[in-house]
Amino acid sequence: MSQSLNYTYSPLHDDELEKAVLGTLLCDAHGLRTGLTLLPEATVFYQLSHQVIFRAIQALVADNKAVDHLSTVRQLSSDGQLVRAGGAPQVISLLGKAQSAARLDTHCKFLLELYTKRRIGEVARTLLTGATDPTQDCFVLLGQAHQHLNELHNGLQLKRPRHLAEVYDGVVDGIVQASELPDGLTGVPSGIASLDRVTGGWQKSDLIIIAARPSMGKTSLAAFMARMAAGDQRYPGVIFSLEMSTEQLVRKMIATEAGYTTSQLQRGRLPGGKEEAEYIRERARALRKVGLLFDDTTGLSTGEFRAKVDKLVAEYGIQFVVVDYLQLMSHPDARGNREQEISSISRTLKMTAKEHNIPVIALAQLSREVEKRGGEKKPMLSDLRESGAIEQDADVIVFPYRPEYYKIMEDELGRPTANTTEIIIAKHRNGSLANVVVSSNMAQGRYTDLDSVPVLATPTPGEHFGPRVLGAESLRTMAPSDFDGYSDE
Repeated sequence: MSQSLNYTYSPLHDDELEKAVLGTLLCDAHGLRTGLTLLPEATVFYQLSHQVIFRAIQALVADNKAVDHLSTVRQLSSDGQLVRAGGAPQVISLLGKAQSAARLDTHCKFLLELYTKRRIGEVARTLLTGATDPTQDCFVLLGQAHQHLNELHNGLQLKRPRHLAEVYDGVVDGIVQASELPDGLTGVPSGIASLDRVTGGWQKSDLIIIAARPSMGKTSLAAFMARMAAGDQRYPGVIFSLEMSTEQLVRKMIATEAGYTTSQLQRGRLPGGKEEAEYIRERARALRKVGLLFDDTTGLSTGEFRAKVDKLVAEYGIQFVVVDYLQLMSHPDARGNREQEISSISRTLKMTAKEHNIPVIALAQLSREVEKRGGEKKPMLSDLRESGAIEQDADVIVFPYRPEYYKIMEDELGRPTANTTEIIIAKHRNGSLANVVVSSNMAQGRYTDLDSVPVLATPTPGEHFGPRVLGAESLRTMAPSDFDGYSDE
């Protein structure tokens, strides 16, 4: 096997093309502007002497100095790099290789393709080394592979600034389409109309953070929204559940769908016994058509996360991602610095949303400072644990807040807070801030607008076994044992 790994690798390059590009940069101002825009770094050039010359040109531009063969030679001399560049005659000879600046776009594209193939070879050799190391984790290797390949793919995109006129009609078309949609719903719906009226749904490429202290219902809220979005395969998505198993999460959804508490289903505490239990299978059958995937990998790393999302987008066409929850992810290169690790995780989530043009909804824990405060204990942006990078990277930050949990039974206007959740939109990069109060049946994990009827299954008169739709009065009269073992995370 070891003999099969010994092969001769000759990196692809084109010396004449490199000379032509450098010559054009030296003698054409338009070509200089174009080249510096399209070529990201000196290593795009294969020959070391060409890299040194390109860096000298970059230095001249950075110092707002004119670029030609004379100033470049002078810059190389002052940097002590003239010998490495091949001497003054080498720089002057490039002028004879110059081509029309009109062709520079094409020439730079060819250079980038050759550079990318060389980088692919380097990545392949690195992965090969890791693949023969018994201490390497295969998922870490896969994550590194996806990360490197995505970076190389992005590097091949010759993006240029676009004039406003080029973008104008497309943006107006989007506005026209939004005006034709119900309630201006342009993104993935949350299933809560009052919330969607503020956000327009969870928007493509956005990182949405749902942050709260334990027992505020963030997992229940995320699961409810995912189920509503993915109903009848409208918006297929995936939930990465790092804390709960897939079976626990599905049981929670069945309880919500059929109108029971999670505790009732987990313990089998059903008055109708086995017959009622079998009825639940029929009652919650709509879940079979919900386009949701579940991944309960413990300690999910950022590399593994990106690799999995890449695969799910390609194979299933997922349109949103839920992560429960952010602080349980890991980043292999954090080197023991927790704040740096959380920053890297947050950045990975945002970049994944942007790369695949889908919303990523990540749950997060808030710090204990919330509990130490007096009064209403409403969360603030400063309560995000361990890193300000979460606030920086997020496009939307939502705080589910239940005053009832803190024994606050009336709001400032004297309205009852029992069985309600205040959804505080504390950051909204592309919209307004708002506090949306919704009805929340925490025992069953249901959320509805205060002025609407429940959107999930409701009992039909005459049915022997039916879901127990619990209103405010019913919840107050339930026995405490009905909540035993229930987690409203």
